[in-house]
Amino acid sequence: MQISESSLVTLGPAGTFSELAAQALIKQQSLRLATTLQDSVASVVEAISPTQLGLLPIENLTEGFVSPVVDALVVRPLTILAEIKLPIAFKLLANDTQPQSVWAQFVAAGQCRAALTRLSLPIIHTSSNGESMQQLVNADKPAAALVPAHIKCPANFYHLSDKAADTEHNETRFVLLSANSSAVEFDPQQRWKSSVLLIDDNDHPGLLVDSLSVFARRGINLTSIVSRPTGGGFGQYHFYIDFDGHRQQSHVAEALEQLAKLNQIRWLGSYQAA
Repeated sequence: MQISESSLVTLGPAGTFSELAAQALIKQQSLRLATTLQDSVASVVEAISPTQLGLLPIENLTEGFVSPVVDALVVRPLTILAEIKLPIAFKLLANDTQPQSVWAQFVAAGQCRAALTRLSLPIIHTSSNGESMQQLVNADKPAAALVPAHIKCPANFYHLSDKAADTEHNETRFVLLSANSSAVEFDPQQRWKSSVLLIDDNDHPGLLVDSLSVFARRGINLTSIVSRPTGGGFGQYHFYIDFDGHRQQSHVAEALEQLAKLNQIRWLGSYQAA
């Protein structure tokens, strides 16, 4: 993959799944990128520039789409250059055999409901998995924390559960985002995906059915579709759509041309499927 950017920004602090995904993508694509960390989705999106890429989680196997990331793509024109899937595993640690509370990042808590329910402790939500770990390290009272399985922990901590996730084979899909509009060249030997946003500015009965039939008539498989409220009123939505194929393929180009007659569309890019 040819890129012009010289660095990459993703979610921190150090040790997050996002940083792990960034390292895996850099190795997989043989990229030479310096990595920096930000503390929020908004900060990562703001940091993406003509010289800096961004990597963000967009979908989890059990929790679905990451709404703030989809919403950010509505607000700011960005291009998806690649995607990568990362296995997601959690463990429950404690500094005492009788913890009184548990720290858990809010998304991670949703992926580990059963283990947290069995623990039956008050949950203190954190903004990141790294913060959960740090809170436990600094705690002066009996406590526990839900943390990524790959994070190293002090030897004196108790392992309450080494497999805390509800789904054994949980994964998160990350997308590599660019402020530049250059396309990834089509290679017929690879499997391709594309993404597009339908911006709600021409709502009428049957609009979504008409839009989806554009893909169906050309045999294009939709891999995901998610609606996000516009904030302008009840019943008004933007739609984020992933589908198989590359824009340089004739049937995909025809579908996009027809789709543009029905909606305001935001093209997000074609990229190799993970």
